[in-house]
Amino acid sequence: MPMLPVLPPYTDETTVSWCARVARFHTGMTCADFLKMVEISQADVMGLNIPKVDRLSNLTGVPSAQIMACGPQYAGDHMLTYKGETFGTKFMTRNHTTYCPACLLDDRTEEPNGERVGRLSWMFAPVRVCPRHGIFLTQRKSAGYPGRFQDMNIVAPSDQDLAAQIKAADEASVSGLQSYVVDRLSGKSGPCWLDAQDVDQAAKTCQRLGLHRIHGAFASISSMTIQKLNEAEAAGFEAASQGLDGIYSILDEIVQDATKENRFGGVRTALGEIYISLRSNNSNRDAGPLKDVVRDFIIEHLPVEPGSELLDGKVAHRKRHNVASLSKVSGIHQKTLNRALVQAGVIAEGDPEQIEIRRTFDAVEGEALAHRINNSTPTKSIPGYLNCNRTQAQMMVRTGILKKLSNDPSIKSGVMTNVANDDLDDFLVRFRAAGKPVQEPSAGMVNTIEASEVARVPVADIVRLVLDGRLATVETGCEELRFRSVFVRPEEIRPAAQEVISEQGLSPKDAAKIIGIPSTAIEHLRTNFSPTGQPFLQGIEVSNARGTIRFCYARDEVERFCEEYVTLQELADDAGTSTKSVGVKLTKLGIEPIMNRHILKAKVFRRGDL
Repeated sequence: MPMLPVLPPYTDETTVSWCARVARFHTGMTCADFLKMVEISQADVMGLNIPKVDRLSNLTGVPSAQIMACGPQYAGDHMLTYKGETFGTKFMTRNHTTYCPACLLDDRTEEPNGERVGRLSWMFAPVRVCPRHGIFLTQRKSAGYPGRFQDMNIVAPSDQDLAAQIKAADEASVSGLQSYVVDRLSGKSGPCWLDAQDVDQAAKTCQRLGLHRIHGAFASISSMTIQKLNEAEAAGFEAASQGLDGIYSILDEIVQDATKENRFGGVRTALGEIYISLRSNNSNRDAGPLKDVVRDFIIEHLPVEPGSELLDGKVAHRKRHNVASLSKVSGIHQKTLNRALVQAGVIAEGDPEQIEIRRTFDAVEGEALAHRINNSTPTKSIPGYLNCNRTQAQMMVRTGILKKLSNDPSIKSGVMTNVANDDLDDFLVRFRAAGKPVQEPSAGMVNTIEASEVARVPVADIVRLVLDGRLATVETGCEELRFRSVFVRPEEIRPAAQEVISEQGLSPKDAAKIIGIPSTAIEHLRTNFSPTGQPFLQGIEVSNARGTIRFCYARDEVERFCEEYVTLQELADDAGTSTKSVGVKLTKLGIEPIMNRHILKAKVFRRGDL
């Protein structure tokens, strides 16, 4: 028959606290003496040994399931289970006495028999703040094995000392991690990434992330106060609750700090203790998915060699390089390589003269540039590669037919002014693809170099005409001739070149014809300015491969000029009279032409003056 009345456990009360209340109420004994009397060990109570729990149930009248809910049970080596959650033994602070002094004092008046009640939640490592009183919990190392039996009447100090502890306690807010742990142990769900792992793994992840975000890459947990740990765990939970994005953000901050602090070395110095602890894993508990996340981050952000061992896995492919690692792989001097990477934009907004040791960049882009550098040809050597002369090679590079490794026009020397061999080969393929293959060139067909001399058009302009398909007749001969293997008809070249110019605007001759003035007058209209400060006629600059500049004129611009100005001849034609008669009338009215007629070889007036 059970002891009456039945005293059930309170919500969140530990098994030890409940047994102590039962013992004092029904027998007047201490909990330890009561358990000896009923032949149940303290270890069986703390570990909730099922046969012993059943015996306690028979003695007290409290259902076994209700007693089992008062604490975790063993679930294998160094593992515990509670309400469906499994976690390592270190997640419980059984080697420490933890309590809220204000709660224990309140128990004196709020518990029917004035008994102190030990709360199970106090024993979980991330619980550091009393949500009811808003103060940090008091925690000290337990005095040996007897101290692990958390009977608050014995392990906590006197009421007078509790009152002193309350006065000395720091105010605090419950961290997001503490709320998450308590809610999860109550059956509630939280952030998906954290819920996908064991609760102690999730808590440890938050602690690690926050600790090194706030207190530095090499901060030690053992040196942290409860206040600093609470702050760190709050920050870590905030990041981890966002999943991979939040975790990557913290890891990136740690690496950036390594750069600012000029910490030299590899992954260890870049990420500090968060990497060291995951690599060594001195505890018997698996770190959970954080290890994989950190591993992926390292591969995606730091220069790690393929085939190397990294956090229990082998790196299959390199994703990032720094200048030193790419220099080692490519054989290109670090200073040369850094300058090239910055100039090519692979390292964005970098200093071409200053190597940033921890700056990394995409491995594929970096290796591709290094390959192009190692397989490139200086402009002076292009003639031998293409079988052309130096002037033609320089002209094709200057006009962009052959593109330099860097398209920055300010770069005048160095390896980035070379042309990649792949681009030279591609140019030859495209150049030859424009023609019809023949054994021997047809009558009148010559290579582009000879055609340039006949047509008096630069070779580079002829090459552009060939590539753009503007010549009707193009033939290709023996491939060994390379650049000289493409043949054209000289008489087709100048008309095609003029057509290119005409597509950009009217020639001076055509513009003059529309306006009704001599061709020589167009240049004067372009170089002289109206009262508005703008040229009378705005020209479009056109240059050939030699750099010779010519001008053409947009049709809209010519029509604008005709709307604003009129020739004496047009006025006479409109009036059906002679230019002399109209000229005399305009002179009497004091209307002068826009420019001396001896310059323009014609008289032109502003329509607004008429």
